[in-house]
Amino acid sequence: MKKWKLGLSLVITASILAACGGSNGKDTAATKESDTNKSANVAQVLRASVPAEITTLDTTKATDRNTFTVIEQIFEGLYRFNGDNELELALAKEPAKISDDGLTYTFKLKEDAKWSNGEPVTANDFVYAWSKIVNPASAAPNAYLFANIKNAKAITAGEKELAELGVKATSDYELEVNLELPQPSFLSLVAIGWFYPQNQKFVEEQGEGYAMDTSKILYNGPFTLTDWKDGATNWSYEKNKSYHDQKNVSLDKVDISVVKETSTGVQLYEANELDVTTLVGDYAKENEDNPDLVRKQELALQYLSYNTVEGSPLANTHLRKALSLAIDRSAITDNIVANGSDPLGGLIPTKLAKNPESGEDFRKENGSFLDYDLKEAKKEWDLAKKDVGEQLELELVTSDDAMEKKLGEYIQSTISENLKGITIKIRSVPKNVALEERRAGNFDLATAGWIAGDIDPTGFFVLFETDGAYNYGKYKNDKFQQLITDSKTIDANNPEKRYEKFLAAEKILFEDAAFEPLYQRTTNYLQRSTVKGLESHLLGSDFTFRNVTISK
Repeated sequence: MKKWKLGLSLVITASILAACGGSNGKDTAATKESDTNKSANVAQVLRASVPAEITTLDTTKATDRNTFTVIEQIFEGLYRFNGDNELELALAKEPAKISDDGLTYTFKLKEDAKWSNGEPVTANDFVYAWSKIVNPASAAPNAYLFANIKNAKAITAGEKELAELGVKATSDYELEVNLELPQPSFLSLVAIGWFYPQNQKFVEEQGEGYAMDTSKILYNGPFTLTDWKDGATNWSYEKNKSYHDQKNVSLDKVDISVVKETSTGVQLYEANELDVTTLVGDYAKENEDNPDLVRKQELALQYLSYNTVEGSPLANTHLRKALSLAIDRSAITDNIVANGSDPLGGLIPTKLAKNPESGEDFRKENGSFLDYDLKEAKKEWDLAKKDVGEQLELELVTSDDAMEKKLGEYIQSTISENLKGITIKIRSVPKNVALEERRAGNFDLATAGWIAGDIDPTGFFVLFETDGAYNYGKYKNDKFQQLITDSKTIDANNPEKRYEKFLAAEKILFEDAAFEPLYQRTTNYLQRSTVKGLESHLLGSDFTFRNVTISK
């Protein structure tokens, strides 16, 4: 066995994260001691807005970034990301010991870590939570992230027993994980909420009600949640007095409000009723010179999902191509989003992956697909008419936040104007409802977003894998699927071949017009100068409040 230093065990991850410029330019934990001195006698209460309600607080079921922001405040895993997007120890007592072949990880846990009911956090809490996700009975959408753990994929497929999962508690405070293949990014995965622990006894006592309100949750993170139940639009965090490192948590309370209209958030900020609020559209552009503005590019895309299920209009490839070619991505980023986001002509965002030989960015090398071309769009629509008819009404599902509604309205107008005979009907619903509608396949078109769950292109290709948990549009192409399967199996240890297959797989997606990428997301928010140490991450959550202090 050898004990790897954090930096060495994450060569791939660290280089990518550094290239993305993860620090938001504000103060981080490195300046916390001086900030604490400045905050003496200042109430340690932060007021922030979020764009949507919480969808679930069961870490094994969460899928959206907004919910993960909550999860990261109230739970903690083996590792976490700091303000510079570098890994640091959380519940792990020391850096993981990794076997010479890269297949076995041994984690020693801090013995002073406790749940909010006073019970210790043990290795078995990780075994229980991870087993829940791969259990086929759970139908957990994120089971694919565990697929490289020994036997996990076979267990999810019902081919092996749950007890055969390659995760075991060798003692109360030692966890051993065995992988199928070496995975350099594995430690970055265990820092994300899906890999957090759960207290088996408590969870099972709550039954179906687990994590549905604040009385049905046990916490092991820096904060506890108060005043929340399913569907709430306001809630608060309070310092968790059972947290193993609570002496280094300055905030006593964080008050959260769901604010779906940017104008409302700005008004509350200007009235000194919010300390942090997100900006979209014209408000981001108007505040470009505001010293309170923080802007960061994400490893995330916003896209238009097509329901290609057999028998539906969008099973027609020509129709999908017509829609894609009629959408001007630059018009969206310049006039609709208007927040520094960049048009994206592919599945893989800029700065996610590089050619292992030349170092060229994946996005630059593979180019941009299905770019705006009205002449070609009309040709494709003429071809599609032979199958779907001269007149066609399609339903577009969006969430009901301001940006999604504006985006939907743009898509509606540009399609109806440029492709005569197609009518787009918009249905805007709360974000959690929009997600459920996509899962259920209750849409023709749907606006959607996706953010990296891992520093690897497979974390994006999962959107279109046959029978994949996130393949809501039921796209299917056997050649595409074989390329992705090969990248995870026979080519898993061959970076050059994997990369070639990723390039080819993405090209197939656009030969089929499987979806329409719109833009690579950039987040903008206003943050008061009195708020120090607010961290934002490329993976997982939008914000972490653990190191925040409020100064004079």
